[in-house]
Amino acid sequence: MQITQEIIKMLNMDIKPISSLGQSDMGYKINDNKCIYLINSDCKLEIESDAYILDLTNGNNVNVKVLENATLNYYVLNSNNSKRYFDVLGNVNVIQVSFRESLELLNVNLNLENASFDYKCLSILDKNNANYDIKVFHNKKYTYSNITNTCVALNGSRAVFDVSGKINKGMNNSKCSQKTRGIVMDDDSEIVANPILLIDEYDCFANHGAAIGKLNDEELFYLMSRGLNKEEALLLILSGMVNPFIEAIPNENYRKEIENEVAHLI
Repeated sequence: MQITQEIIKMLNMDIKPISSLGQSDMGYKINDNKCIYLINSDCKLEIESDAYILDLTNGNNVNVKVLENATLNYYVLNSNNSKRYFDVLGNVNVIQVSFRESLELLNVNLNLENASFDYKCLSILDKNNANYDIKVFHNKKYTYSNITNTCVALNGSRAVFDVSGKINKGMNNSKCSQKTRGIVMDDDSEIVANPILLIDEYDCFANHGAAIGKLNDEELFYLMSRGLNKEEALLLILSGMVNPFIEAIPNENYRKEIENEVAHLI
């Protein structure tokens, strides 16, 4: 999948390696939203204004500080064995897409009132394993986090989503939400969700939910009886899970790339 080119088209921006910026003691300072910055190695970032980051790291450590009033749109594509640490004073939106074996760690600290972190992950596995370790800490009042994981596992694949959210005492009016949805395509595949909510404050909102299971044989039979072949029926059923994620990406070409990848795997 030509992910890098599709992201560039999506944003209609030039791509620049993060190394093109000057580095200070705080790391690379980003205050330009007219291009998308590419990272593929260990780095420390300080986001001073609205910005776009394309993360292609593998086996790297990335530290990101997002300052107040800044919004960071952060795209993680087919990463493996990377660790990401976010210090959030502003707003962060992360979209992660993976079609490969993954071992990922994400650590988020919401350190200013009204700071927010929204994370959407799509993992489609074919003869691969994936493990996502995600931790979110609400360290100030009126903070918001939303973690949404979507997974399809086939041909003996296994995915584990360890997601924890902590709202500390006194951090009232904070909101912490976790969701995991998954479809296992055969008896040898497995998707495991381990949601944890650590809540030390009464005046807040926290919830988690998981919907994981096999394809409904009756639905598949019905669709095939209506003239669809098995592949077309599978794609139609999966679209109900995958499409909401795909539609969050505001570019038709990139959406088509993901849809084609799903069709190829099936």
